[in-house]
Amino acid sequence: MDYDALAARWRGFEAATNIYRVDPRVDPLDDLDALAERAGLKRDSSRSWTEFGPLLELEDESRLVTVYRPSRAVQYVDRDRWQVDDGESNLDISDADAIDAAVRAVDHLDLADGEVFTPERVTRLHVASAEIGGEPAYPRVIDAGVILARELDGVPVLGQGGCLVVYLDAKHELTGFERTARRIAGIHEPVRALRTLDDVLGEVEDYWHLSRDSGFLVRDAHFGYLEFGRLQEQEYIQPVYTLDLRLPDQDNEETRTVQHVVPAAVNGVGPLMPQATGPESGTRPTG
Repeated sequence: MDYDALAARWRGFEAATNIYRVDPRVDPLDDLDALAERAGLKRDSSRSWTEFGPLLELEDESRLVTVYRPSRAVQYVDRDRWQVDDGESNLDISDADAIDAAVRAVDHLDLADGEVFTPERVTRLHVASAEIGGEPAYPRVIDAGVILARELDGVPVLGQGGCLVVYLDAKHELTGFERTARRIAGIHEPVRALRTLDDVLGEVEDYWHLSRDSGFLVRDAHFGYLEFGRLQEQEYIQPVYTLDLRLPDQDNEETRTVQHVVPAAVNGVGPLMPQATGPESGTRPTG
């Protein structure tokens, strides 16, 4: 993108946003006990959560609920049915019908917890039969995954977290779900103002020790809240800019693409990129 196109994109990023505090507590697990019961686990006072490193697990025959302690993300699967191929079934469902089924499941489970999630995409797990060295035959779909993305203040959440995922089998029935959206404790601070394009580009140039006239190119830019993945701790959920960059190597003969993430607020909490800097050491933050 040239500067004028990027500036036009930037002007569309205006929104009233906040910096939110994440509730870091894992306990109490009462709400997750209730969620497990709604998912089909039987109430049993003798059953307790088992700790495996960063995970907590609650098991009932084929049903397994897993809590990821760093983020308090929760996952449920029926291991007898989740993404299991019975050799015959074929899931025939439109995206719209899959989304409708997923939303009904989310409502029944109270998985959204009163927050706003919007349909993002529908995935399908394909299988086929084949002889050794032969071509695949009899392709079928055995599972659909409906991804619902979180919104805060009408702004999408970026990153590996901030989602609900609902899994459906060939009968359009629930076989599993995930919630990677963190619990919010409250507003840490309203965003006083969003950073200008020139301010952000200056930070990018300083980080990579490059300038735009030396081959560094912004291929795309996005604005949203950032949520890390389920095995990462996170103290704040804040608005960010993500820039897809094309960077030259040291002799300018080859290029590579990286994603650079910066706080969008002038009062943002950061930095978000790794502290080691330079064209060979800077990488996309994992989430």
